[in-house]
Amino acid sequence: MNDIQVLKDECLACRRCSIGGQMVHGKYISNVFSNMHYLAKVMVLGQNPGKDEVEMGEPFVGISGRYWDEAVVSIGMNRSDFYISNVVRCYTPENRRPLPEEMDNCRYFLDKEISIIKPLIVVALGGLALKQLTGLGGIMKHHGTAIFSPRYKTFVFPMLHPSPLNIDTDGNEKIFLDDLRKLKEALDNARSENT
Repeated sequence: MNDIQVLKDECLACRRCSIGGQMVHGKYISNVFSNMHYLAKVMVLGQNPGKDEVEMGEPFVGISGRYWDEAVVSIGMNRSDFYISNVVRCYTPENRRPLPEEMDNCRYFLDKEISIIKPLIVVALGGLALKQLTGLGGIMKHHGTAIFSPRYKTFVFPMLHPSPLNIDTDGNEKIFLDDLRKLKEALDNARSENT
C-alpha cells in the first residue's frame, strides 16, 4: 500500500502539464489517480478523467463507469476486482482527447503502477489506451484478443471503451459484452497458469 500511496500523492501534486492542478467547476482539482484497489490482478486503463471523475476523485465513475460496473457483475465480477486508472491523469479542457505530450508526461505513473501492481492482464479501454500500452493502433482490429506487451511484460486485452458514444453504435454493445466474457476466460486461464 505504501508504494502506491506515495505514487498517488505524487500524481495529485503533478504539474508537468498545463492541465495538472487546474480547477474544474471552480472547486475540484483536475488530477485523478486510481481507485486504489492495488491488490486486484486486473488493471483497467481508460483515457482520462471526466467531470464526474474529478468531482468524485476516482476514475471511471461517470456514465461509462456505471455501465462497466453493471456489465462486470453480469460475468460474476465486481468493481473491486479491478485496479482502474487512466492514460492521462487530469481532466482535459472540454474533455478533449489528450495530447501526445500529456500522454508522455503521464506514462511515468503508468510505468510505476504496473511495476507495483504486477497485473496478470491490463484491459485497454479504447484506442488511446491500446496505443499507450502496446504502440498499436486500431481498437476494432485488435479488440477481444490478448496481446503481450514487451514493455510491461504482461498481457493487454483491448476492448471498446464503454462510453455511450461507442456502445450505442450498431453492434458495439454486443462486441463489448462478448469481449468482456473473453476477458473473464483469459483471466481464468492466466490465474490457473500462475497457480
